[in-house]
Amino acid sequence: MSTVIKKSRAPVRIDFGGGTTDIKPFTDTHGGAVLNATINHYVYGTLIASPTSTKVEYHADIPTSSGLGTSSAMNVVWTSLITPLKDKKEICESVYKIEQATSSSAVNGKQDFYAAAFGGINYMEFKGDKTTVERLNLDKKTLYALENNLVLVYSGITHLSGSSNKAAIDNLLKGKNTNELIALREIAKSMKSALLKNNLDKFAELMNQETRFRSLVSKQTVSQPLQKIIESGKKNGAISAKVCGSGGGGSILFYTNDPVKLKKFFRKKVINFKFDFEGLTWIK
Repeated sequence: MSTVIKKSRAPVRIDFGGGTTDIKPFTDTHGGAVLNATINHYVYGTLIASPTSTKVEYHADIPTSSGLGTSSAMNVVWTSLITPLKDKKEICESVYKIEQATSSSAVNGKQDFYAAAFGGINYMEFKGDKTTVERLNLDKKTLYALENNLVLVYSGITHLSGSSNKAAIDNLLKGKNTNELIALREIAKSMKSALLKNNLDKFAELMNQETRFRSLVSKQTVSQPLQKIIESGKKNGAISAKVCGSGGGGSILFYTNDPVKLKKFFRKKVINFKFDFEGLTWIK
């Protein structure tokens, strides 16, 4: 007879700005900065024991290859179940070290682990091996408007973060996109400032800037199919848009003052959400 030993869950994230600047060697040479938020879609994990085995089972309420950090959330859940660790920062660093040690081709940063573990809307800085997380406590009206005006759309295009991240870092090592990555880092800082000043018009404008510079990081990031979806969204009420995660596929985040119109256009492709402020949670 099987026995449930422990259960936990961790949210996925939407990233607003600065992605890819959390990856080495950029973090070592220039320091990265990211602004992201977790949403109420989760990876759930259960540690189950039987007389002959122990196993971890997962399920998630989000499409596969969504570009929302699902695999990182799963690794955070896994670590929370099979280790005695309770400190969320220790869990994030452990997951990162395991991932780097077990995959010679891993080209990933830390933002997804920290988002899944901490939850909320966070500004993160990455300098060398040091990570700092600053929770943004926004004005209630700003928080409500931001949540209401963001529309998340699943493209249905396969998202492979390792491939698009590798292309970006390969270009960095060749000296082809250093200025663009610096621009993305600074956009994340400006986005933080705009939100704290309750300036959502500026925030929306910065989303478009993020997409423009991100398209220059590598050819894979804002692919032609994704660009067509962005253009369709802007013809149907979107003010701005950015690809989620490392791009290439997955989801697109739109900002609009007419969410009803935009959601009506994209219909079943819309992933409705609210912000999550709990992060990693042990259910049992």
